Amino acid sequence: MRKPQTLSEVIIIGGSYSGMSAAMTLGRALRKVVLIDAGKPCNRFAPHAHNLLGSDGIAPAQLHATARAQLKLYSTIELIEDNAISFKKDKALFTVTTKKGAEFMAENLLLATGLKDSLPNIPGLLDCWGKSAIHCPYCHGFEFKGGQTGILAASNEALHMINMLMQWTSNLTIFTVEGFSFNPAALDFIHQHKIRLITEKVTGLQHQAGNLEAVTIRDVSGKLGSIPLKALYVMPPIRQALEQQAALGYNLTPSGHIEVDEAGRTATKGLYAAGDNCNRFRSLAQAMASGITAGAMINYDLINKQRPLPKM
Repeated sequence: MRKPQTLSEVIIIGGSYSGMSAAMTLGRALRKVVLIDAGKPCNRFAPHAHNLLGSDGIAPAQLHATARAQLKLYSTIELIEDNAISFKKDKALFTVTTKKGAEFMAENLLLATGLKDSLPNIPGLLDCWGKSAIHCPYCHGFEFKGGQTGILAASNEALHMINMLMQWTSNLTIFTVEGFSFNPAALDFIHQHKIRLITEKVTGLQHQAGNLEAVTIRDVSGKLGSIPLKALYVMPPIRQALEQQAALGYNLTPSGHIEVDEAGRTATKGLYAAGDNCNRFRSLAQAMASGITAGAMINYDLINKQRPLPKM
């Protein structure tokens, strides 16, 4: 049986904040848009969204629902609740097939698919993730200011975060993942600033409903201990939430982000990216701004293709 097909001007994969912002921008430009989303925004673990002007402290679910309701007011935007599972590009069109068997085609494709965090396998960490085990002081640092704060370090690059966190608290403890040791220059900095360094193995997080109470540790002799904490910063390795480099031909930066220009264009003609998947600074405001930029630039490119200006 032939798959049901939909032809549009733009397909957007990912309906979180960059994807929705791009869709609204394109909808207001009267473009026919299909937005495909599985309904799992990365901030779904957090009880509140912060550092978002006009909506500081709002529940992410409320923010997401309001945005979706506003998109539904634009008749040229079609919202599809589904997973995009395969991608193909010929000379003129991208074809996206979903898990439910639908097929969508368009000249332009925007990936607003975000990133996945590869969290270390520490009992209790996932329960606390987004609540008291966090990654961004601009998103959560104010709520934990001055409190007992830890950072889980996996490389010498953690020194940048350690230096930043001293802006929010002087009560800082560094934990290291198993097998990692700081280099001499980093150790000198840590000792100079009298920061507590724990090298024993982290065995778990004690918490109440995701609210951190302590980090448990075990030394080389097997002796257990615990360090009281209110917040633990974790900088897990990231990967693309949707890995389609082979099918779509985009490039990745050394940090693992999709390489784009200032307009959100990738190396593949007609393919754009927006949000966390192509930006190292992860925030709602950045994601929205990135989506607006990509949406406007897609419309700009379509206009210039449909009505090219004469050489002046």
